[in-house]
Amino acid sequence: MRNLLQRHGIDSRVLQDRYAPVPLPAYLGLFEDAAAHLGDPDLGLRLGAQVRPGSFGPMGLRAAQCATIRRGLDSLVRFSAALQSGTLVSLEEAEGDLCLRYMITAPQVAPARQDSEFTLAGICSLIRKGFDLRWRPLEVHFSHPAPAAQGEVERWFDAPVLFSRPANMLVLDGREAARQRREEDPDMLELIDRHLAGLLGEAHRDLSVHEQVRALIALNLGARPIDLDMMAGLLRTSRRSLQRQLAAEGATLSGLLQAVRQERAEQLLGDGRTRVETVAEALGYADGTAFWRAYRRWTGRSPSQAGPAMPEDS
Repeated sequence: MRNLLQRHGIDSRVLQDRYAPVPLPAYLGLFEDAAAHLGDPDLGLRLGAQVRPGSFGPMGLRAAQCATIRRGLDSLVRFSAALQSGTLVSLEEAEGDLCLRYMITAPQVAPARQDSEFTLAGICSLIRKGFDLRWRPLEVHFSHPAPAAQGEVERWFDAPVLFSRPANMLVLDGREAARQRREEDPDMLELIDRHLAGLLGEAHRDLSVHEQVRALIALNLGARPIDLDMMAGLLRTSRRSLQRQLAAEGATLSGLLQAVRQERAEQLLGDGRTRVETVAEALGYADGTAFWRAYRRWTGRSPSQAGPAMPEDS
């Protein structure tokens, strides 16, 4: 293992520190290389099957404390956007079902089979061990081609699995995902949120003020209103002080919010299946019309021209 880590430029100390950051390209390469080295093409799937809520760190523990599967996945989506770079997780409704999509936004040479199968299998394991051991998705989609032992993948997910699709995706029954499984403990959720905020602060300790604000926008976008008072509170400073610090770095909150929104919009629209109303909600807009106008103002074109996203009225 240490030789594989060295080959991909990863410090072996990551074996002792589960919070140690690893560059995404190195991680993806290591995962594929390890599967080949071990002669185990299903390595990602097998490791994902062993995932427990705690395997995702505080994000997973928070998701497993939620009252419903839907709220748990909403929590996972929200925090993964801020704590894991180079990837995007989104959740949307489609004709009564829920679609959870996972995509790598960083440049990559080829589809990362091991990471994709590990991630979707891991999320399924989180749902099963956190909510219902008998749970299964309606469908599973992968962007990589079908492996030789396709049946093994289908047996584990206990659902139809489609390959060479536009995105990695779990399709869930919306009514089942909304069914209440437990009473939430607000004190426990607040405690985990404080820990996550601490991790976020530690990860961005050496960043400039505007970079810290960008990270906080990514964490809260679509989950709560974003304004100067909220940002100042999270950074433990005053509204005026935050404005001055941003101005000194040539930035404003409104400009940073627009930049994050536009970047997230391009990622979601480029997925090829995401509805404009869903993008609007993920970006914190009241409706699709408000997002349409904003996107037109940013780019001079409509969202439907950004990629093959579904039209507003479909």
